[in-house]
Amino acid sequence: MAEEARQIHPQALPNYQAAVVPRAKLEEYVLNPNHDPGMHKARVFKSVLGFEQSDWELLRQRILDELPYNAAELKAEGPFGKRYDVTLSITGPNQQTADVVTGWIIRRDTDFPSLVTARVAKK
Repeated sequence: MAEEARQIHPQALPNYQAAVVPRAKLEEYVLNPNHDPGMHKARVFKSVLGFEQSDWELLRQRILDELPYNAAELKAEGPFGKRYDVTLSITGPNQQTADVVTGWIIRRDTDFPSLVTARVAKK
């Protein structure tokens, strides 16, 4: 679908425009084959989509690019803030596409979402 034809999802993540994807969350956790328990996520990201640890910036950009066009599901509200899941269709460096479940938190003392986790969805 052409980018200009896409419409922001009515249940998009609140304040998605200000979303923060910490480098360390992707590079040192999600895509790190030596991080326990992140190594399992890293293995799947590599085998399914071709993302390696050095591709963290590309994954970050793909997440941010898709974020407005998908529904956010409020998973929990607790003392630290509101937690959401957003499932995104991501194309990897190997040109394969898969659903990636991203987890976000909007902390009580902020108004922007911050990525806390990501994983390739099970088929």
